[in-house]
Amino acid sequence: MTSSNRGGRPSKREFILEKAELLVQERGASHLTFDALTEKTGISKGGLLYHFASKEVLIMAMLERYIEAREQRTGAILAKGEITGPDADLKAMIIAELSEPHEMLAVDSAILAAVASNPSLLDPIKHKYTELSARLDNSKVGGARARVAWKATIGHRLMRQLGLIECETEAQCAEFGKEIVALLDEDTYNANK
Repeated sequence: MTSSNRGGRPSKREFILEKAELLVQERGASHLTFDALTEKTGISKGGLLYHFASKEVLIMAMLERYIEAREQRTGAILAKGEITGPDADLKAMIIAELSEPHEMLAVDSAILAAVASNPSLLDPIKHKYTELSARLDNSKVGGARARVAWKATIGHRLMRQLGLIECETEAQCAEFGKEIVALLDEDTYNANK
């Protein structure tokens, strides 16, 4: 990809990203265009292009923002001190992923649609998955079990995105979360060996 992020004031970039997310939440991924974003932000198309050289660069920034939001949710969960012990960070990350706000699922869909047509959009963040894979492999319950827990979590989120589990009750979703987190519990792991 030849386009790149051209910088700009962080506050203006954040404003644009917030409005892009809101646009996708309100109107859907197919309506994420610079013209629609100009309407939403009041910033000229040239001004938007100054901050994001292309729609792909905008999508990449949205993806990075999504990852940062998950990391912040994970940190907030850990800061509460309710999750301790081995693999507390992985448990918190799973809880953070499962508790992603429903309104953000439309943003996830926009990112997924963009990546489906241009997989290279993931290149700048592949190192994050490499880091995650290493962390999963170093889990106290073993890499395979940790990967099952993480992939089940991502599958659950994708099913929410696609509207396939709207029939589940809040209690059922909470029970699912408890079972997934329990996969990372050493006592449960050792009892099942």
